[in-house]
Amino acid sequence: MTVSGSSARPHNQFDSDSGGPRSPLRWFLLGGLCLASLFAAIVYGIASRTASELKSPEPSPKSPVSSISESKARWQASEFVGSQTCAECHSEIADLYSEHPMARTLASVADATPIEIVTDKLAEFEAQGCQYRVERIGDRMVHTESMTSPSGNLIYEQSVDVQYAVGSGMNARTYLIDRGGILFESPVTWYTEKKRWDLSPGYHDNPRQRFNRRITDGCIQCHSGRPAPIGTGTSDRFESPPFHELGIGCERCHGPGKRHVEMMSGDDPGSSDASSLDMRIVNPTRLDRRGEDSVCYQCHMGGKGRILRKGKSYHDFQPGMATEEIWTVFVAPTPFAEDGSPRFTSHVEQMQASACFRGDSDQMRCTTCHDPHQVPGADEAAAWYRAKCNNCHADRGCSLPIAEREAAPAFDSCIHCHMPKFGSSDIPHTSGSDHRILKNPLGSPVDADQANQHSVWSIFDGSDQRMPEWEVARARALALSDQAMEESDLPLMKQAVAALEAVLVYDPDDVDVLSKLCFFYCDTRNYTQAVAAFEAALRIDPYHEMSLKNYGMVALQTGSFETGRRCFESYLKVNEWDGTMYGPYAAILANSGNLQKAAEVAERGLLLDPTQKKLYALAAQLYRRIGDRDKSQRLREKLEEISRLLDPWDQKRIQRKQQLLRDSLQRTP
Repeated sequence: MTVSGSSARPHNQFDSDSGGPRSPLRWFLLGGLCLASLFAAIVYGIASRTASELKSPEPSPKSPVSSISESKARWQASEFVGSQTCAECHSEIADLYSEHPMARTLASVADATPIEIVTDKLAEFEAQGCQYRVERIGDRMVHTESMTSPSGNLIYEQSVDVQYAVGSGMNARTYLIDRGGILFESPVTWYTEKKRWDLSPGYHDNPRQRFNRRITDGCIQCHSGRPAPIGTGTSDRFESPPFHELGIGCERCHGPGKRHVEMMSGDDPGSSDASSLDMRIVNPTRLDRRGEDSVCYQCHMGGKGRILRKGKSYHDFQPGMATEEIWTVFVAPTPFAEDGSPRFTSHVEQMQASACFRGDSDQMRCTTCHDPHQVPGADEAAAWYRAKCNNCHADRGCSLPIAEREAAPAFDSCIHCHMPKFGSSDIPHTSGSDHRILKNPLGSPVDADQANQHSVWSIFDGSDQRMPEWEVARARALALSDQAMEESDLPLMKQAVAALEAVLVYDPDDVDVLSKLCFFYCDTRNYTQAVAAFEAALRIDPYHEMSLKNYGMVALQTGSFETGRRCFESYLKVNEWDGTMYGPYAAILANSGNLQKAAEVAERGLLLDPTQKKLYALAAQLYRRIGDRDKSQRLREKLEEISRLLDPWDQKRIQRKQQLLRDSLQRTP
């Protein structure tokens, strides 16, 4: 079907169908756009471009499969030897470290220490209209999401095997699904402190992520010992198996051990004397401040976001480097949430705000109080950390009488009083210690204005002073884009577009910048510029997932159905597990006249994600057009049942987003 040059929007064959609700094709398009698009005129002051204004976009993305499977030599020619090799000579410290939570940060579900409560090999809970079940079946763990009608009828049930357990269990444990090197998070998490199952962090605000939340290179870089990325290490794809080493191991802090092993075993004739300081291995205590801090900060300083420097991957960092050589960290104006509680991810920021840190002539480190090889047991913690405090404060001591200090619940614990636990504002059912180390925490409330102040994220630790000016501008533009999207802030979106366009003048081949611009151009229905940006991005990276996905959506919106078909087919070759893209693809096929294939594609999408209300409506219309009215009616009935259960929760989520938009408009100068 061709685009009508005189129509305000592309004609589709379902618009005249009066036998059902508003056209699912159009419904899909509205669902695919951010709510901010409703306010696009405020950002640009222009109306939506019509299809007749566009050239016919004809991308030619190559098949991504062959390119993705070709790993770069740097991921293959490894200098790592694995923690087991280290343990052959360093058995005592290896045994000690094996009990550290970092050593147990990732494990197969078969090998993970059982900390969860699964009574009679079964656990269940309900959340936001759905039921969840966790089952132990031999070495397997199966997570199931289902929905039941008020009368008790099963509407749908989807069971997924999880392969990896993430987290030692000190705070929580979540689970990964390995689909051929593409990793996804389960919506189910075990929360240790509350001893309960619940939705995973971030799912309460968006439970429709279900089993489809993608695990990225940035996630895996911290939550595994040594991943096995493919390509450039930025495609969020991994080998099979996806990890060389599961838990955080020796080489994460000491660097690759191959040369050290060769030196100590006498296999390196060019090595220096083994008695010298050059042991061909990194000892973090011998690094300068920035290098030593970076060993910890590589995982424990994420801030609001990390922006990779041009051409870098999260997997490029090695001990001895500064993290700023690989990425730029951005932080919020304050490390405190709106309720005044410290944010769970901001221990470093809290520490740097403490009097201990500021008064220690820049000598305080994470390792001043934390031993990277061991964690004291619960019965030892008070004495352990009291000794750490007394390294600096022994001459002053505690001002409270000994009887009061030793009484419950403090039991003479410095950290009980000076580093109290707060509920995390970022992760439900968990708490973290206040690393501000306040003299009187109860008498030092957070300034409400400070906690609620709104400004753009800033670069952490002055690293912008040590970067080329163009890279600083690039990092700021990308971070501003992330903040604008996270906060649905329209004024920031306008600033972000201007900043991104300025960076693109300097480097027109920056796929990350092009991808962000594509999003904003689509969101404001500026399709002419969006198409140009998509074309540029796909010429550089023909299998760039976000560009293929969003270009297909623009093609559907503008009636360029052949272009949309090629984009969606290329995208689904890369990621066949994204159930949300089968609906737009089916709409493209239907508008092109291929109703039977469109129905089959819709069925595949519902199999992957049976909560897609728009897709049920589309599938019902397709089957009615094909002539299968019974199946069409069954799909409509299921749509009604699912809508009754999910609509109240979805409406709350929409209202929260709308409130964010209203708040951003009120901040407009």
